[in-house]
Amino acid sequence: MSRPEPPVPAPERVRRPGPPMLLGLAAVAGLFGLLMFAAAVQGTPQFASTEAESTSPPQENVVLPAPTATETPLPPESWGDPVLAQVLGMVFGLVLGLAVLALVVVVVRQLLRFLVRLWRDRPLARRDAAAAGPGASPTSPDILPDEVTIRRGVSDALRTVSERPVPGDAIVAAWIGLEESAADAGQGRAPTETPAEFTARVIGGRHGIAADVAVLQRLYERVRFGGLIADEGDRRSAADALRGIKAGWR
Repeated sequence: MSRPEPPVPAPERVRRPGPPMLLGLAAVAGLFGLLMFAAAVQGTPQFASTEAESTSPPQENVVLPAPTATETPLPPESWGDPVLAQVLGMVFGLVLGLAVLALVVVVVRQLLRFLVRLWRDRPLARRDAAAAGPGASPTSPDILPDEVTIRRGVSDALRTVSERPVPGDAIVAAWIGLEESAADAGQGRAPTETPAEFTARVIGGRHGIAADVAVLQRLYERVRFGGLIADEGDRRSAADALRGIKAGWR
């Protein structure tokens, strides 16, 4: 008997923020930290007096006042120690550098997780061959697939492709149902065969339906691995192919 149809994610997926955005944030934070560190090390800016001294000549016949004793003004107190300002700037730069380093570590971890996720989701034949295991028995030409199981699986796939609301989801679920029916039909998969190749060989074993199986397989691979957003026309093509397969297994 065919297994229950596994839930298949719809092709429309919301993309999460990728590593480029995190790398941009890290670059901005690092540039900001360098500017703040440079400003702290430079210290308090010193500006020269801009008051212009009067150069007008003294007027004649002017009685100058008698000089009076005045106290010498004390020099203004220093507003800060340059050494202390440099130490504070270095401490601030060190703290900011550690914060930027922590942000870079987070970005690298997210990037590694993203790459691992891409590696696991890759549609490669060697991953499917490894999943079969070294102990999988090769196909024997003397073992014929169970016709009742194949017919039931094709009927379920035709119903799935017609009833699922999303065309891409319907196409992927229909093909996965055929893969499960082919596995339940009694024939073993060779170690070098992918699940798609095994399904195409078992389901397309009858005369005159190999082209229909190829059409359905091509739609499945384009939707699941090629990024195709299937429409109602693709759904009709998949349904027509399944009807041809069903007629071949009568």
